[in-house]
Amino acid sequence: MRAALLVAGLLLAGAPLRAQTPGGPPPATAPAAAATTPAAPAAAGPYAALKSEVATAVAAHAPQAPALTERLYRLAPNDERVYTDLMSIYEAESAAPALLAFFNGRLPTAPPTPKAQGYLHLYAGILSMQLGQLVDARPHFVQAKNQLRKVLKPTDPAFRIIQQGLGEGTPRH
Repeated sequence: MRAALLVAGLLLAGAPLRAQTPGGPPPATAPAAAATTPAAPAAAGPYAALKSEVATAVAAHAPQAPALTERLYRLAPNDERVYTDLMSIYEAESAAPALLAFFNGRLPTAPPTPKAQGYLHLYAGILSMQLGQLVDARPHFVQAKNQLRKVLKPTDPAFRIIQQGLGEGTPRH
């Protein structure tokens, strides 16, 4: 029950960790972020169009949904907005297991940046919690913390989520 309440509190109706503008491009979080993810800020039109294609494909259970998801992810793997957008799309269609599989499948090939690795683990942990896989969620939250602490301020909301996830994912004896 606590896990369900945690997940509901974390992602109520797909709530992001940061403020976002529906349908807009991933926000540039800092000048350095813009340099590392050039497609994100400049690609408002293409990003929004591809996001819409992903939503349509996921809703239709179309065979091209994973390929479109991959394309959207590859636009800006260091930008949290991509992860929150994908979460919103997949959760709206009750397809969290497919997105968890997608995120887990990207871990070995993701860019070796702390943000890409950290966000993949963070959102895989959140999805694992949503699916009741508390033991599986814990290593994702540990890795998310290790990676994101290299690039985010200690006050970033991601760390509150990680700490809650670590508390919920710990087996009780």
